[in-house]
Amino acid sequence: MAEPVRVVMMESDKLDAIVPDRAGRSGIYTTSGTLEKKLAGIFTPDYEERLAGARTRLIELMGGSEQ
Repeated sequence: MAEPVRVVMMESDKLDAIVPDRAGRSGIYTTSGTLEKKLAGIFTPDYEERLAGARTRLIELMGGSEQ
């Protein structure tokens, strides 16, 4: 998702046509920046371990076994 957003953002005519409201474009820029920072996490060496831990915590919060 980050790449299509970046392409549209870099071609400002397209973004202006899609989102004519300046406030709306601001939200898109903010979301894009957040995605860019957060998506890098999936490439870290310990990602699988962190993902497994998060999955375990989520299952525990939901009250039980994985189904």
